[in-house]
Amino acid sequence: MDPRKLVDSINSSFGIFNDNLFRLRQSKGDAFYYVIEGRSWALNRFDIPQESVKVIEWFDKFWLFLGIKFSLPVKKNSKRIDTQLQTISLSVFQGENCDDKKYQLFRAEWDNYSNADNQHAQPHWHITSSQAIETIFDEYTNDSNMRDFLQILEDEKRKIIDVKRIHFAMNGNWQNEDDNHIHKIEDEEQVVRWLQGLLAHLRTELEAFDIKV
Repeated sequence: MDPRKLVDSINSSFGIFNDNLFRLRQSKGDAFYYVIEGRSWALNRFDIPQESVKVIEWFDKFWLFLGIKFSLPVKKNSKRIDTQLQTISLSVFQGENCDDKKYQLFRAEWDNYSNADNQHAQPHWHITSSQAIETIFDEYTNDSNMRDFLQILEDEKRKIIDVKRIHFAMNGNWQNEDDNHIHKIEDEEQVVRWLQGLLAHLRTELEAFDIKV
């Protein structure tokens, strides 16, 4: 897949998005990584090292980040250079414009690996809203007055699995007696339609909440 063709297709399809410019640009640090750049900061990953990204405003204090990663070019038949789409990652955040640690609520991803042993559903969800509670918890761990209470919470926390590590299937085909939950990305139009449907669905769901941030 031609990176420029896919990026141009997405940019032309979304254009001005909720009065914000929805524009994928080549990352300054990685020639094969394209991201949208908004005007406000958020933490895309809470892992170490943490990854700060610029997000675009969507609605009701919800924010978006989109990153598309391509694999390094490889030679085929000693002649042709081929670049493959590797990952599409769309994150939804919640927070104030002035807050540079907006909380990532969830992440929709579609990995296009050519690995037959890959067991992760494609596309899939990662539920990451628990990071808000975990961050608050960590901020109080050094408070001696809270130590006994926090130990109780820590004990309970260990009993619950970390769901943000699970790849929750978005488009399985089990109802048709098909155990294949990995869908390949075929072309640029397919990616654009997926993003359009994904954002329309998410907005419908999020608008049902009475957000008081």
